[in-house]
Amino acid sequence: MTTVRLPYVRRKRGNLFWEPTPAMRARGFLPSALGPESPESIARAGKLYADWRKALTTPERGTTWPTGSLGHFFDRMKLTAKWAKKKPRTREDYDRAAPHLQGLFAKRLTAISVDDCERLADDLQASRGGHERYRTIKVLRAIFADAIVRLKLTGYPSPAKGFPNPQPRGRSAIWLGAEVVVLIATAEREGYAGMAIAIRIAWDTLFSPVDVWSITSAEIKRDGAGAYIERDRTKTGKTAFGDLSPATCKAIEDYRTGLAFDLPADGQVIRQRNGHAYRSKDTFGDDFRAVRLAAFGPGERRQFQDLRRSGNVEADAAGASKADMAQILANTLDSSKFLDETYTPPTVAKARQVAQLRLEGRKRLAGEVARRRR
Repeated sequence: MTTVRLPYVRRKRGNLFWEPTPAMRARGFLPSALGPESPESIARAGKLYADWRKALTTPERGTTWPTGSLGHFFDRMKLTAKWAKKKPRTREDYDRAAPHLQGLFAKRLTAISVDDCERLADDLQASRGGHERYRTIKVLRAIFADAIVRLKLTGYPSPAKGFPNPQPRGRSAIWLGAEVVVLIATAEREGYAGMAIAIRIAWDTLFSPVDVWSITSAEIKRDGAGAYIERDRTKTGKTAFGDLSPATCKAIEDYRTGLAFDLPADGQVIRQRNGHAYRSKDTFGDDFRAVRLAAFGPGERRQFQDLRRSGNVEADAAGASKADMAQILANTLDSSKFLDETYTPPTVAKARQVAQLRLEGRKRLAGEVARRRR
């Protein structure tokens, strides 16, 4: 029987356990034993997850924090129109940071010092690492910035900006083309037909994971030159285009034909082994890790998202411009040093390309020797 994958649910000895994250617990979603695995317990897990998704778009009413405290302002901020316009992923970032900010939430907003914020940053760096420290302080700075404007705190400098909050280095791992072929073949062999299609699409288009597994039939289009995907990026809302190779087009058609049902125009193309559409990055990540394990063993740690960087490195090695790649990736690679370093890490191929360019330059400069001596 195919195992149903459930977000935030752990299986142990035939029983299901709802295990929310710290951010979810801060919103009142507490751990719960759901009982033996059955249609009823699976339905309860599904309802809990649906309630959580609804909570992300529903502002919390009331507050338990003292009037004038940072926590009181944060609760009030979540009732504003500005908060309602934030994307779910942005609200998740705030909720993820909230448990780390409990100590500051209890303090009067204007009494919080630079030392308080810096001490929090140091504690997070030591206990949770650079990425959690960076994300939490980034949220704290955003809350203070909003408070200064809304509360008209003229002349009040944000204490969260009184010290550096360097962004940790991004990932640099890449997949080689031959390894991607192995991943696709392994996914097909292991029965992960939808994942095989997802890997093909990601390799062709360089879309982010969520923009791959949420692609609908209507977003796959054709013109005189072939097939392509047109869709708005989930994270930024920017329109992105991705070219599909003939081999990928044929694989998608074969995959659709092999499904036990017809895909509606607005239905997601990529499906789990049980035929259900992917609804979370957790389930999608679990399936990719299963394929990765079968293909390369337990020591492999590269991720699905590394396909995006890998394609950019290929294009860079062949001389693609930063501006062109920024358009394809639908980001600011051409103007952001951090994104450039993240998506274009150093490679031997690039070093050899530079060496060849230097040789060409050396030949051109050879005629300058006589002029240099004058």
